[in-house]
Amino acid sequence: MVVHLIANAHLDPIWLWNWQAGVDEALATFRSAVDRCHEYPEFRYTRGESWLYQWVEELDPGLFNEVRALIESGRWSIAGGQLIQPDANLPTAAGWKKQIELGQRYFKDRFGVSPRIGYNVDTFGHPATLPDILCDVGYRGYVFHRPNESQVKLPAQTFRWRGSGGSEILGFRIAPAYVTRSDDLEGQIDLSVKAADPALGHTMMFYGLGNHGGGPTKANIEWLLKHQNSFGDVELRFSTVDEFYSAAEAKRDLVPIVDYELQKTFPGCYSVMHDVKQVQHRTERLLEQAEELAHAFCTGSKSTHDSIERINTAWHDLAFTQFHDILAGTSVPSSYVSTRHMQGRAGIIGEEEIVRISRRHARANLPCEDVQRLVILNGSDHSFDGHVECEPFIDFDDWGTRWFADEEGNPVPYQLITSEPNTGPMMHRAVLPLEVSAKGSRVLKLLDAAEGEIPPPVDPVRLQGLCLSNGKLSAELSPNGIRSLKWNGKEFLGKEGISLQLREDQGDTWVFHNTAFEEALAGNLTDLEWTLEDEGPIRARMFADQTLGDSKIRIAVTVYEGKPEVHINLHVVFSERHKLLQLPIHLQAYPNTWNSGLAGGHVTRKPGVDEMPFCGWDSVQMPGASLSLHTPDTYSSRLDGDTWQFTLLRSPLMAWTGDSELKPAFSRRFSDQGWHDFHFILRFDESFDPTRCEHSSAHQAKPPVLFDHYVGMNRPAWGNAPPRRLWTPDIPHARSLGFMKHLDTIADEGRNWEESPD
Repeated sequence: MVVHLIANAHLDPIWLWNWQAGVDEALATFRSAVDRCHEYPEFRYTRGESWLYQWVEELDPGLFNEVRALIESGRWSIAGGQLIQPDANLPTAAGWKKQIELGQRYFKDRFGVSPRIGYNVDTFGHPATLPDILCDVGYRGYVFHRPNESQVKLPAQTFRWRGSGGSEILGFRIAPAYVTRSDDLEGQIDLSVKAADPALGHTMMFYGLGNHGGGPTKANIEWLLKHQNSFGDVELRFSTVDEFYSAAEAKRDLVPIVDYELQKTFPGCYSVMHDVKQVQHRTERLLEQAEELAHAFCTGSKSTHDSIERINTAWHDLAFTQFHDILAGTSVPSSYVSTRHMQGRAGIIGEEEIVRISRRHARANLPCEDVQRLVILNGSDHSFDGHVECEPFIDFDDWGTRWFADEEGNPVPYQLITSEPNTGPMMHRAVLPLEVSAKGSRVLKLLDAAEGEIPPPVDPVRLQGLCLSNGKLSAELSPNGIRSLKWNGKEFLGKEGISLQLREDQGDTWVFHNTAFEEALAGNLTDLEWTLEDEGPIRARMFADQTLGDSKIRIAVTVYEGKPEVHINLHVVFSERHKLLQLPIHLQAYPNTWNSGLAGGHVTRKPGVDEMPFCGWDSVQMPGASLSLHTPDTYSSRLDGDTWQFTLLRSPLMAWTGDSELKPAFSRRFSDQGWHDFHFILRFDESFDPTRCEHSSAHQAKPPVLFDHYVGMNRPAWGNAPPRRLWTPDIPHARSLGFMKHLDTIADEGRNWEESPD
């Protein structure tokens, strides 16, 4: 048996400290590792994460050059090829690819190397699609530690991990741990050998102080040199991850195949720190959309290249905030101030780039015209067929007889709905059914003239009491939420329907020792009094306000014409401690199958009480239909019997390992406090189609870009007769002087919002 000795220093740039301390530790750890290499010619060191190298390069160029020389001599090995060691479950497919792309680009540029072994030694579980993602970018293997043997049984320490999409990489689970905290390594070596597969004849033993960096001590190295021949048939070899993989790949046919996900590690991490997860997911989708738009609508290769480079600067921030102790929600409160700054910086860069791309496209392709236009761009590889909302600015004018016309001058169906500003008739919001081709655009005109006949919807929305329907679909509301959900005349909800509930949650931040949330319920949503917000043939919405526990809930249910979908929006002001908020969906019957969306694909799961992570969508297959829930705002679900349940928020102490003896302190904060928004789409289909599920979720998170285009327009529309509420002080004054008498008929119709009511 050859034991490959892997000298490393696991370094969390953020966890129980802020990122600035992570930079300080990188400098100290790199210095220590370089010194050990100089002191012990046998010693070899392994270090990943380009983010750490970048800071060393900037702050200590001399140290960086020493590292480069050691890499060139084979004494220092780069593992992973990633920017950081990310959470594996929560990033999107685009986020995963950028994590690797940015790391690989840096290592290739600075050192001429392209690591091909994924390296996530501390990440809390790994999705079934990860082998497919890694294979797509040329990776051969993957090193991890969690889930450990007590959480997931594996047939061997080294195995061929087959993804749900069919690709394979060579997986290796570290045993017993990726850090050591004593000079004597007898126990670490013995456990490493016992975990190894004798038929393979090779294993890795990781050693070195870690979490806050550090690495192997002089005493570690000297102990290994002294005991190198003390283990009988076991050879202790100073080595690297790449050298182990070269040996293991030569015996690839001897290792077993594992074709399931590596999960059930710390399920509290799937939902805690909701706002950070939500902003991460939505901003990754935003940058993905910006890149799609750049490829579809930039003019010329240089323009596209420059746009992508600006977007990549934003991805650098998001790749860092994918770090497992950030995105999993397990870091100290103060560290999340910087996290939100980084996510915000990435988001505004993405928004700015979308404005550059879209407005330049409009200026280059739309001639000046004395008409208001609505430009819609779809950068996606697949077409959009849904509803869009807009608030065209008409200079605070009344809507009057305005209508939308398509490219051929035909009327476009629309419905006025409640606008976002609380300013009465000054702003107007409309919803329109619209189709936009893949990588395509539309230009509508907003006209104020005699309109043609607007074709009615085939399946218009109807409202009868508390029942919203559109032909095949109906949703009936109740004091507890949604009582009934029918499609094609068949009921799909059980008697408890869809509601919200609070559950006791005394678990630590991670939930180290459980895989399910099974504590007692602490409250249910009741006594909802529904209010009609919008009613029309295209859309109907009702909403209700209520208190649940110490939290405020606002829930809205919306149905659109012609769509087999029910939209649920939640505003939650969460004020709980040691509780979690859940959305249970009680089904009419036990589902036949449960499928969960993941980054880059999906996985079929067995029902049970265990909490499981998902990305973008979750789906159950029942007699007569496939029912899918789409959301960019929730990431944790379970299917237990006929109850399909989603965990939305958790409120443990932040970065809390579960110590119940902690004395009270001002600095102790509970997670997920305050305002949270959620958008869910429940969609029916005749049969399960994962491609359709992914497309629906993509368009939910990346709707078409829509904006007004006024270039060449003569404004305002009213000319010399502004509506009474828009009169400025000069107009009454002119009238007192005997001018502007043509306004007599509207002089008493209200007042300007700045005028005193007296």
